[in-house]
Amino acid sequence: GIAAMNATRVRHLENALGLFDQMRRTETPYLPLDLFLRRYFQAHRFLESKDRAWIADKTYELHRWRGLLDHVATPPHSWVNRMRTFFTGDRWRSQTQNPKLPVHVRCSFPKEYFGRMESSLGTKAAHEICDILNESPITFLRVNTARISRDKVFSFLSARSVPVEKTLNSKIGLLLASKQKMLELPEYKMGYFEIQDESSQLIAQQVDAKPGELVLDFCAGSGGKALAFAPPMLNRGQVFLHDNRDMKLFEAKQRLRRAGIRNYTLLPPSHPLLPKLRTKMDWVLVDAPCSQTGALRRNPDMKWVYTDDRLFRWVAQQREIFEEALKYVKDGGKIVYATCSTLDEENASQVRFFCERFGLYLSHPPLHALPQSRGMDGFFCATMERR
Repeated sequence: GIAAMNATRVRHLENALGLFDQMRRTETPYLPLDLFLRRYFQAHRFLESKDRAWIADKTYELHRWRGLLDHVATPPHSWVNRMRTFFTGDRWRSQTQNPKLPVHVRCSFPKEYFGRMESSLGTKAAHEICDILNESPITFLRVNTARISRDKVFSFLSARSVPVEKTLNSKIGLLLASKQKMLELPEYKMGYFEIQDESSQLIAQQVDAKPGELVLDFCAGSGGKALAFAPPMLNRGQVFLHDNRDMKLFEAKQRLRRAGIRNYTLLPPSHPLLPKLRTKMDWVLVDAPCSQTGALRRNPDMKWVYTDDRLFRWVAQQREIFEEALKYVKDGGKIVYATCSTLDEENASQVRFFCERFGLYLSHPPLHALPQSRGMDGFFCATMERR
């Protein structure tokens, strides 16, 4: 039980869980768990890497299994009680197989989300997807083809006995069998590759921008998608990165610089250039804010903020963002709409709405996948143009 465990680790685990909840309630309601942990460990630098790995792993596990732990544990529902149940034997884990429990409890998902998946896929498939979303995430790399070929990166990682495979769907991706200290490798520091899920690489590759073209990444965040579609442009033409969060764009700048991409312009909100760019873009990418239900392995805490009410707020927000982004597409240009959601309401239904409302048609069938076991996240991506 807990008594016999490393006291420092247990104390930090409890501390981190409580602090995350507190920050979520107050200053940063949408703070992702992985980002929170990075900050937590920066603030507690004296922790050894083995301790950090343990604390991170257990933080994820406790968030994943929170629903089932609450079902098994004696009330009140608190992290202390969840930890006690989690670390006291494996009795709670056997409940995943208990046919008497409702399926959403067995796979530790909120009832409303499970219900949506169930009505679109059936109970069995919904259960399978939720089980996959409870796995640990896999690490994918995106190779910066502006600097080096995927084959070369594959060779030198293999030569250093890093267990690595080439991704099947993305032409610029590698899959790591175990999470190495990637960030320590000189090749990472030289901008040869970065960590990025294969699904994100596939979305970015839908933006087939040629040298000399103009591209607007409308919800650019810290630039992950731009880093994947910019290299084939050979630093000719221009990539415009827009986001409501200035700090994210500042991160994008550092990443683009490290990758050797020079043909970019950062557009924070209300930048004077924005109105001038309307109707000028060959490509606009709308990597829309969404429920993130396809990527719950990375941020399992997100499943517990899910409600149908929030889903419809995301849907409304996606429509607003898309309508704004569409103003930048030139005649004959294309707009790519993408989410990391598993839900039809944010995906196919949205695209039907966009096509009817704005007189668009699909350039080709949408690209989408449900989360893959020991593979990529769930995502949806559609390319549209004007009639």
